[in-house]
Amino acid sequence: MKRCLIACVMLLVGAASMAADEGMWTYNNFPTEKVQKAYGFTPSDAWLEHLRLSSVRFGGASGSFVSPNGLVMTNHHVGERCIQDLGTAERNLNETGYYAPAQDKELRCPQMELNVLTGIADVTAEVNTGVKPDMDAAARNAAQRAATARLEKECRDKTGLRCDVVVLYEGGAFNLYRYKKYTDVRLVFAPEASIA
Repeated sequence: MKRCLIACVMLLVGAASMAADEGMWTYNNFPTEKVQKAYGFTPSDAWLEHLRLSSVRFGGASGSFVSPNGLVMTNHHVGERCIQDLGTAERNLNETGYYAPAQDKELRCPQMELNVLTGIADVTAEVNTGVKPDMDAAARNAAQRAATARLEKECRDKTGLRCDVVVLYEGGAFNLYRYKKYTDVRLVFAPEASIA
């Protein structure tokens, strides 16, 4: 018991001395100077663009490209819907796992979509064009929703991309995110759920 208490105290003391960097930053508002000052590394715009284009969105989750041929890696639970959809009573992929030894053995995920963020634009002024100083919260929100819907539709019609207006800083800023959409998503490898 005494050893356990000492170990717990040591863990608490060690944890208290650890510090995490604060905040999450958008690609178009990265704290370059802060990173340079703290770590002696100055990320270039090209480096940040490479990171952005290497990232994928799976619905509300994320993943990363790990090959130039489009191979993407993500967490098991992110692909679980696909794993379940592809399984059968005779072949439970969650129990057995799956590995495609060749490209023609990859299994197509019927209901999965990946999105790659191809561009960001600040649309705060456009979203707030219909907002008047004397509006109550409900009217302000309705005006912003209408502007958001218009901007997303215009973007989709003009580019053919998925376009989403993202609310940042509790409504202090609005960015238009443009995504290239991929619907031919295939399962290449998934370990058994028990070890995932």
